[in-house]
Amino acid sequence: MSARRGLSAIALLFPLAACSSGGGSNYPPLPPPGAVGGAGGTTTPTPDGMVTITFVAPMSGAMVTASTDLTVSVTVDDSGTDFIDSSSVKMTLVAPSSTAILSSGQLVASSSAGNAYSGTLSIGALSTGSYTLSVSAQSSGGIKATQSITLSIQGGPILIVNSPAEGQPYNDSLTIEILVAPGANPPTAVLAGMPVTTLMKATTPNTMYDVYRATVWFGPPPTPPGAQPFPTLTGEQLLDVKETDGMSTTEVQRTFIIDTSGPSITNTTPAAGQMTGGPVLVSAKVTDPSGVLDSSVIAIIGDADGNPVFNLQLEPEGSGVYSALFDTLNLTQCPPPPKTGPCISFPTISFRASDSIGNQSSLGYNFYVDNIPPLADLDPPQLRQLRIGPNGVECSFLFDPLSLNTFRGDMPNDRCMVPQVFDLRARIDDQGNEPNGIKVVPVSGVDPDNTAIYILTDTTRPLIVDSDNDGNCDTINPLLIPTTGPLTQSDQVLKLRLAGVKPAGVADFRPDPSILTANPALECGEGSATMPPKVLCTVDGLQQPTIAIAAADGEPGVWTLEPINPATCLGSQLDTRANNIPDNQWICIAVQSADLNGNKAVSRVMRVYVQYDEQGGFCAAPPSSAGPPPPCMGTYDPSSKEDAVGTCNTLTFDPSDLYYIPPGG
Repeated sequence: MSARRGLSAIALLFPLAACSSGGGSNYPPLPPPGAVGGAGGTTTPTPDGMVTITFVAPMSGAMVTASTDLTVSVTVDDSGTDFIDSSSVKMTLVAPSSTAILSSGQLVASSSAGNAYSGTLSIGALSTGSYTLSVSAQSSGGIKATQSITLSIQGGPILIVNSPAEGQPYNDSLTIEILVAPGANPPTAVLAGMPVTTLMKATTPNTMYDVYRATVWFGPPPTPPGAQPFPTLTGEQLLDVKETDGMSTTEVQRTFIIDTSGPSITNTTPAAGQMTGGPVLVSAKVTDPSGVLDSSVIAIIGDADGNPVFNLQLEPEGSGVYSALFDTLNLTQCPPPPKTGPCISFPTISFRASDSIGNQSSLGYNFYVDNIPPLADLDPPQLRQLRIGPNGVECSFLFDPLSLNTFRGDMPNDRCMVPQVFDLRARIDDQGNEPNGIKVVPVSGVDPDNTAIYILTDTTRPLIVDSDNDGNCDTINPLLIPTTGPLTQSDQVLKLRLAGVKPAGVADFRPDPSILTANPALECGEGSATMPPKVLCTVDGLQQPTIAIAAADGEPGVWTLEPINPATCLGSQLDTRANNIPDNQWICIAVQSADLNGNKAVSRVMRVYVQYDEQGGFCAAPPSSAGPPPPCMGTYDPSSKEDAVGTCNTLTFDPSDLYYIPPGG
């Protein structure tokens, strides 16, 4: 055994040096001696004889100096036919009337004498007193023996460090408390290489020790009265305390942590500037070397003025992550367009946390909220495009954003008669929270996977319904069965996916004399173009519109049936006969769309009368035999799961919002 093998115990023994009567230890109990036999053993030996342990050195009553290495020598004999299990010969040192092991070690058999064993035992910084040294051994047959002697250990002067505690964190200040024997010399302390000069004897009711204290300050100026200023320290620090009686010195070292900053708050959601809507996960990773106070981790959500405010207690999930769900619909909601009013568009979120010693930190920023669904319309109002030209601000001719309104098969208007095949498009523009005065409305964008057109042939039932009894149409009738193939039964509704048309083209900017005479309040003059605009494409010899408008955020503003390619630049047409839509009858058409936050809405219905061989031109009037167009709207009761034809309100584009300015225009 190495002569220094027991030194690992010294660090744990230092605090015991100040206790005149000994003290506890963190050492585990001595493990049981090794058993006879190995992996291949098949029998249990029979005990024989007696194990005898005789101390050679030190002798009982010997005087030993603390903080030294003690050589222990013994002889171990077995009087029978067994042999001594050499791995079982161990030594321990305990205080009087205690079973706590202060130091322990292994004794090794001598190569020259088979019954001689020796080893080195580290004696820590123990206080003066009597201690018990024991050696134990076991024979191959399992017979155990223990022999003990008493040692007198001459320790250094009493020195107890009550504060700081080993390994514990502290923030801007620290109180050092040291106990010594009554009347003893004042102790000395060095912290982070600097002497503690304010260590003074304190007046206390403690009659067993003299108590010395000092307050040190690591924070920024000014230093509190009575405290000793230190540089700004962080991380692990060492306090070295010594006490001398002129003959010997006792030393205690303590490591502790200085932590003057609050927890680190990272990986937050929603992120700064992130678009959200509906329920959102609020989370953050919060870590601190001193430990995070779980109950302190909160998120505060509100507007810039702090009203309304929601305090969310974030719960620990493990690995430093804290989270809670928050429904952004709890914020002041914006009314649907075209109304404006007080509401929340850019809420402020502030994450706050404290560590176990009171350091606080926070992190705040804005994120975006979009709780308004897209606005879709199959028969939107006409527009004029604006541009800067030779005449200053110029206006185009009025144009329908979905149709030329010229040929049979063009995109129809409500109540029109249509031939077997016709264009089918919608104007869709995602809407956002729009408080009064906002310059850029944040929107999440139309979700193409949740945007489709629905066609119903059973006009005795509603296609769009009010499902929450607020008077507004909000969904396609849940009792209808969506199908993507030809209709085969009356309760089916044909569902066709829509795709966005890439913005392109331009309106007609030739001079339009009617601009000023028709409406003197127009904020633009006549166009200056001398030629008509180029059409986007020609299908079967028929021109298509010259412009595919963009939505407010630069995304597609026109949505249509696929495929969309250079030959069918504004999409495919609907073939009613191919989808088993009957001839000579009214049908109901509506769009249901959602944004990427899940906000969902339906368009107003468009009613058209199908006549396969219609020859009356664009938007001819249905025959008198057609009867009035059906309402195609109504209500749905989620409790009874019943629908009924009726009325409900739908959103449409504002006809007064006349001007179209293309992205970058």
